[in-house]
Amino acid sequence: MGRYRSKLPEDLTTICYYVSDYGYGHATRSIAVIRQMLDNCTQTPIRLIINSGKALSFLQESLQTTGKHQLEFRRTFSDTGYVLQKDSIAADIPRLRHQYNSDMSLFDEKVELEKNFLLESGAQLVISDISPIPVAAASKAGIESLGISNFTWYTAYRDMLELHELNGLREAYARMDHFIGLAGSAEPAWGCKCRIDTGFFCRKPDPVEVQRIRQELNPDGKGKLIFFALGMSIQVDELSSLKLWDSEGCRFIVSANMDIERPNISHIPADYSESQNYVAAADLVITKPGWGTICEAVELNKPLVLLNRSSFYEDRHTIAAIPLEHPVTLMSWEEIQQLDLMSGQGLELWNDEPHEHVSFNETYGYSRSALTDITDYIHNLLQHVKV
Repeated sequence: MGRYRSKLPEDLTTICYYVSDYGYGHATRSIAVIRQMLDNCTQTPIRLIINSGKALSFLQESLQTTGKHQLEFRRTFSDTGYVLQKDSIAADIPRLRHQYNSDMSLFDEKVELEKNFLLESGAQLVISDISPIPVAAASKAGIESLGISNFTWYTAYRDMLELHELNGLREAYARMDHFIGLAGSAEPAWGCKCRIDTGFFCRKPDPVEVQRIRQELNPDGKGKLIFFALGMSIQVDELSSLKLWDSEGCRFIVSANMDIERPNISHIPADYSESQNYVAAADLVITKPGWGTICEAVELNKPLVLLNRSSFYEDRHTIAAIPLEHPVTLMSWEEIQQLDLMSGQGLELWNDEPHEHVSFNETYGYSRSALTDITDYIHNLLQHVKV
């Protein structure tokens, strides 16, 4: 089974889990899946090799070995991702095409390297969210593969690149043995052997920590806490001049790397990995339509203001998956620039606010259901691949 496998206890089942480089939404949902998978697989000790690039340190901070399981972390390239225009949320298609073609010119070489690693490590199951490279490598190595995602890069690029340019991606994803489509998935019939579809889910918040955050940021309970998560690719000058910072009685929660300072702005500490606790503490979430933050807002019952990026295939389908009863408002960047949360259109955002601070046991039920669907599926696969 390879030189790595020979050093391991015979009852360990080896899974190679690949997490997309682009953004942290893939990582946060993979953390939720991995935590529940390890908790549930008490009778199947697992050696889990977690593969990622930029998100690897975040994954290491968030995941610890439990019980008889063994965790390893490995840095690797996974995806081109999106390429955005400078200081903008819009796709830079010429630069994307250049980067994509450059990466795809090395695709077969990377697949071969990954195939060799899978064989050497004794992998019995490959899970990908949602890099095509390990899927193609698993197929060449004769190892069972499972894709988990709300999209693939094949569908994400269809509105940006020519279809003939995407043939390599389509052929790679078509080799997936199994596919679990998450909320908003509008994918082709991936999964040679089987496919299931499930909903939104997120990492479980800690009620004690959520209460601590509320007490720290809004001690008298009279103000509003706003989770603001769309500043990574927007010019600092534009962020600093947003009218919403002056919304009376509002305190804003932003990421550690957002370069903006105001008395009513609080940064999430750079070494704080459980950001779902801040979403749970908030009264309103303003964000780009990324799956990770949307699912946290939906699962934790927080009204949403979404920056409308209609040119992104993934965004359109994620928005369409939000339950009809959930309060959500789509706004252009120009509208957000002029938004005052305590007057005019801003006041309307609070009119449909869900019941304040509903019990997590009530709101987290859908997450438990979706995660159970996924981890049960993985557990059943492990019974078939175990040697």
